[in-house]
Amino acid sequence: MLFLHNKKNKNYARKIFRSIESRLVGIDEEIANEYLSWLDKKTYYLKKSIEKEGYGLQPDNLIRGDIIWVEFGINVGTELSDYKTKGHYGVVWNVDLGNVIIIPLSSRETSGSELTFDLGIINELNDKEQNHSYLKLDAIRSVSKRRIGRMNNKENGKIHLDDKRICLIKEAIYKSFIQ
Repeated sequence: MLFLHNKKNKNYARKIFRSIESRLVGIDEEIANEYLSWLDKKTYYLKKSIEKEGYGLQPDNLIRGDIIWVEFGINVGTELSDYKTKGHYGVVWNVDLGNVIIIPLSSRETSGSELTFDLGIINELNDKEQNHSYLKLDAIRSVSKRRIGRMNNKENGKIHLDDKRICLIKEAIYKSFIQ
C-alpha cells in the first residue's frame, strides 16, 4: 500500500510534521529554512532511489583523485555541514556501484586537528583568492551518487589531482588510520 493511502499513515505523517515544527520553534529562521530545504531534498533523493531513477548530471568517469561537488546535508554539531554552502568540494577515493567514498575539502585549517591535512593551493579551485585546500579525514564518508554534481566551468565536471597530491592523501590516510 502506498504511504498516504490510509488514515493511519496520514495521522502518523501529521504527527511527525508537528514534531518537526515544534522542535524548530526558537531556532533562527534562516537555519530552520535551510534545514527544511535539506529535508525536502533528502526526501527527493529517497524517492528517486526507491523508484530506481537515474542520477542527475554527473562528472565524467569518476576515479580516485577527482575533486567533485558534493551535497553532504545539514548535519549535527561539529560534523561537516552544508549550512550556508549548499555543498562542498570533495576528493573521490573510491567508487563502488552507486556509492562514492569522499574525503571533504575545506578552505579553512582546523587548528589542533590531527585529521586535517594541507594539500596546498589547488589552482583550479581558486578563482580570485589563492586559498589552501585542507583534506578533512575526520569527515570521510560514503555518499550516494545522487549527492554528487558537476563542477561549473570544468570540461568534465570535475578536477583531477596530480599524482603527488594523491600520494600525499595516501600517506595521510596511512598515518591517521593504519600506523
